[in-house]
Amino acid sequence: MTTSSPVPAPAPATDAPAPHAPLPLFEQDGDRFAPTRAGRGYWQEGTLNGSAVAALTGWVIERDFGEEGLVPVRFCVDMLRMAPSEPLEVTTEAIHDGNRLKLIEARIVCGGKLVTRATCQFIRATEQPDNPVWRSPAWDVPHPDTLPTLHRFTRWDARPIPPDYARVARAAPPGGDAAHGNVPVLGDISAPERRQVWLKPLGEIVAGHALSPFMRVVVTGDFASPLTHSSRFGIDFVNTDFTAYLHRLPQGEWLGYELTGHLSEAGVAVGECRVHDLAGPLGTINVAAAAQARRKKG
Repeated sequence: MTTSSPVPAPAPATDAPAPHAPLPLFEQDGDRFAPTRAGRGYWQEGTLNGSAVAALTGWVIERDFGEEGLVPVRFCVDMLRMAPSEPLEVTTEAIHDGNRLKLIEARIVCGGKLVTRATCQFIRATEQPDNPVWRSPAWDVPHPDTLPTLHRFTRWDARPIPPDYARVARAAPPGGDAAHGNVPVLGDISAPERRQVWLKPLGEIVAGHALSPFMRVVVTGDFASPLTHSSRFGIDFVNTDFTAYLHRLPQGEWLGYELTGHLSEAGVAVGECRVHDLAGPLGTINVAAAAQARRKKG
């Protein structure tokens, strides 16, 4: 598979240094994974956030079934219930285990109920066809090293990309009131025209295990929900899934998230982000969500 040439790194910007690596999301204890406070949920006390449970299922899938030459072309997480902040066990099963294609399922069950279900389809890399096919254009934006860090997030170094480089016409609809929504989560990138950002994941999913290229996508994929489903004033949708489509594994530490779509009606929403690395386009992340009028407090 071919990719565009990596973007050379220019001189670093003179902003403050990036945040230090945070706590891992989980610590392994035999067959169970004990969450740290880094995985606490946004919507309800005593639960885990979507990024944590998605990352855990992806980590176990890659541990059990990942191998050289297999591309995780589709990773889909169904967040059926809010996972409790307690030690979790993840079971995996090969739904299809062919030489060219593998379909793997991971499940988290708590209290006898299915909480999170993830599937990953792997395709084995082979020869690219001789006849060229039109491909998605490269993302012509500044290198992250030239952009200042947004000191709002603790689990990644976020470098907002100026709205001048937006390829999709994104503008906030009229109306709205901050008093009638949930707490904002995007900070300086709340304005729709600013929703494009380089992210470098920080910290580990499971203590003692560095992030693999695939895990960089898995641990940040849930960010597509606030990026696509927030208003200017806050986030009033909770995502029920996210699905990442990749044609190759990412190169390097940086991932670029570009808001390309949001549609919603009657409290049901779908959204899409394009995902890039410094070598070119990687794929897309699609997110479904349901309206959440008020987040629950303890």
